[in-house]
Amino acid sequence: MSDSEKAHTLDLRRLLILPNAAFVPSAFAAILGREPDVVGLVHYALCLQRGSSRALLLAEIRSSPEGRRHAPHAVSAELDTLVARYQKIRHLPLGRWRWKLLPTFGIDHQENADFDWERWATEYIAQFMKRDAAPAPAEPIHLDLAHRIEKLQQQVDILFDALQHSNVADLLTRRAPVHARQKPPPHTQRVWPDPVEVSWEARSYLHQLLQVSRE
Repeated sequence: MSDSEKAHTLDLRRLLILPNAAFVPSAFAAILGREPDVVGLVHYALCLQRGSSRALLLAEIRSSPEGRRHAPHAVSAELDTLVARYQKIRHLPLGRWRWKLLPTFGIDHQENADFDWERWATEYIAQFMKRDAAPAPAEPIHLDLAHRIEKLQQQVDILFDALQHSNVADLLTRRAPVHARQKPPPHTQRVWPDPVEVSWEARSYLHQLLQVSRE
C-alpha cells in the first residue's frame, strides 16, 4: 500500500465546523481521498443551497460506491455511526423531516445561513478549470522539418511579392474563360444620408471611414 493509500483517522467534528467555502472540498479529500469533480461539487452545493445539513452530505458521500471503497483508508467511528443511522432512516415516509433524526454530535454549525452556494460553486469551478487549462509545453520540431518549413515560407514570400508587383486583375482576365469575362459593373454615385438625421456617434464612425478611404 502506498503512502497516499495508508489509513488515516478522519476527524468528522472538524469537517462539521469548517468554513462554508472549505467544507465540500475538504469532505471530498477526507472521505474520498481526492478533489471534488465538477458534477459532484455542483450536486452537493445545490443540496446545501436547498437547506440540506452537512451531516447528511457526509453520510451520502460515505455511502456512495466510491466512499465505501475508500472507507478502509479514512477511518472514522463517528462517521460510521452517522452512516448507520442514515441507512435506517433514509426510507422512512417523513420527507425531508427524517434527516432531523441524524446525529449531529453536539454540533449544529451554520457559518452563514445566507451563504450563496451556487455562486461559490461557479467561482470554484472557474478557478479549477483555469488551473487545469495551463498550456502544455510545445514539443521540439525536428531540425530537418524546421528547415523545410523555412524554405517553404521563403517561397511563399517570393510568390506574394511577385503577385503584388504584377497586374493581378489583367492576369485573371486573360486566364478566365470567354463566357466568364464580364464588364465591370457601372460606377454608381454614392448617396450619403442627411447629416441632420444621423446621430453624433454614427457621424463619428462615418468621419473615420472617410479618413481611412482617403489614405
